[in-house]
Amino acid sequence: MMKKIAIQKGLDDLKNNLKSRGYEVYDINENKEVEAIIYMADGYSIPYIDSFISMDTGFEINRNKDVLLINATGKTLEEIEYIINNKLYSPLFE
Repeated sequence: MMKKIAIQKGLDDLKNNLKSRGYEVYDINENKEVEAIIYMADGYSIPYIDSFISMDTGFEINRNKDVLLINATGKTLEEIEYIINNKLYSPLFE
């Protein structure tokens, strides 16, 4: 099954590479149902964070609609693809 990815504006090379590998890729502002959202952040601010449902909004979160948030900063295409396909991040603390 083709994976659906939302990606931050300005990451055109990554977007094109993911498309060429068979992913359905959308702009993050298109509000599509996706399996992963890829963005760039400096560790202090996350763009578009207001667009994501937070734990304190009162929405029922048991909807089986998990979405990976992937910070592309410092990651290669292969690392991002590994995260998408395995739904696995490296440990936060090593």
